[in-house]
Amino acid sequence: MQPHEEPALGSTSSRDNRLNPREIRRRRHSSFHPIHVGSWATDGENVQQLVDRFLAQLGRRLDFLETYGHLRIDAGIERAYNTLHAVRKSCSSVSDTMLDAGKRRANILVETIEGTYQDALIRKDTLEQKVREGVRLMDSMLSHFETRAYAVTESGLGTAAHDFLDESWRRMDEGLERAKEVVDEGIEKARRAKDSMKETLQHAVDRALERAREHGLIKYEDLPDPWRVNPHILRGYRFHEAKLDCVRSVLTLSNELFNIWSHAIGLLIVLSVAFYFYPTSANFSLSTKSDICIAAVFFAAAAKCLVCSTLWHTMSSISEVRLMERFACVDYTGISLLVATSIMTTEYTAFYCEPISRWLYMLTTAALGIGGVVLPWHPTFNRADMAWARVSFYVSLSLTGFLPVFQLVLTRGLFWAVYFYAPITKSLLVYITGACLYAAKIPERWCPGMFDYFGGSHNLWHLAVLGGILFHYHAMQDFFAKAFLRAQTQCSVY
Repeated sequence: MQPHEEPALGSTSSRDNRLNPREIRRRRHSSFHPIHVGSWATDGENVQQLVDRFLAQLGRRLDFLETYGHLRIDAGIERAYNTLHAVRKSCSSVSDTMLDAGKRRANILVETIEGTYQDALIRKDTLEQKVREGVRLMDSMLSHFETRAYAVTESGLGTAAHDFLDESWRRMDEGLERAKEVVDEGIEKARRAKDSMKETLQHAVDRALERAREHGLIKYEDLPDPWRVNPHILRGYRFHEAKLDCVRSVLTLSNELFNIWSHAIGLLIVLSVAFYFYPTSANFSLSTKSDICIAAVFFAAAAKCLVCSTLWHTMSSISEVRLMERFACVDYTGISLLVATSIMTTEYTAFYCEPISRWLYMLTTAALGIGGVVLPWHPTFNRADMAWARVSFYVSLSLTGFLPVFQLVLTRGLFWAVYFYAPITKSLLVYITGACLYAAKIPERWCPGMFDYFGGSHNLWHLAVLGGILFHYHAMQDFFAKAFLRAQTQCSVY
């Protein structure tokens, strides 16, 4: 008997006999184990040994096809596939201990093939010839199946990826369609909700106007939602349809009377300081045009803040929500400019002889001040629940005035910096105290209804703003006096 190499699955295919190393490595990764096979029809080999060797390979090759082949058995190949399994099953039932087991298996192999393919072995006369022809036939079947299995396996990843992409595109299309339906439905619901809110708001406005015509002043619970700012101020609210009625109401008792007149009178005080007390001060005679310009910017911002505040509290009772919100924004822009210009006076005098640092800090503060003018026009900024956010913004803007402190400490020492900023302490304390009381709604939150007309947090905030302006004026006079002294004695230039 001639020696043979271990047969490989599908090795009889001419394609597989030309495998390159890359294909072999790839197939090993996919559980393929190529082994070269010689011819089954070796003339010198005993027929019984040929059958036994083929049956051993048949089992392994069929196992491979079932495990890794992923074949689709159609009607055209079903008979051949069933024949292979029938031969395997029938021959495996013959035990090696039986007498002439090899011959029995050879006979079973021939009978099984003839039972399915009657003409395949008809030209062969002897059992040996029929066995050899049957082995060739079944090996051809196996090679055909293995070739298909290799093709399916090699194209499986691409096919799977293609199927996956097709499925993904289909699902995405379905998802986009559903999302479009949801968005369209959401837009429609939002539109209906908006229309409903408009109708509800208009109904609330009409009802509040009716109550105001009947009683003059109305309660917090009578106000439409956009006008509800402080739930602890229960009574004394004005509500007017015409702008002229809002202006006329400044002379009548309401919970805005103190707010209106505190800053209206405060405006007169600031103007008197700007046009009488400041020009007659000792610093004014020593001031350059730039010095007077900086002071004038501060007075202008202070006056604008008080004017904007007076306008807002006068027009806060207008029944048109958009107009009411616009006047609220005007009030906030006035505060932003006041804070920014107050800081700029400290930067101007702190770096009186250092133009580069002076303009760097002043331009930065001016930019933040402009931001403070723009930000209030955002709808969220004016909401009633954003009181702490508004206070935090203005406090943060105020704290930017201390940015030069680090440079002053490094160049002139801590004692000098403390000495320079000491005059502004009163102004800062007044501003911060008033802002905290305003944001926390103290004291009316402790006794709702007691401070409806006078003594509420907003009244205290107005006094704090006016006091802060006046205290800052006195601090500014000290700043200029120190700047003039430094300019005469030890002005350093970098």
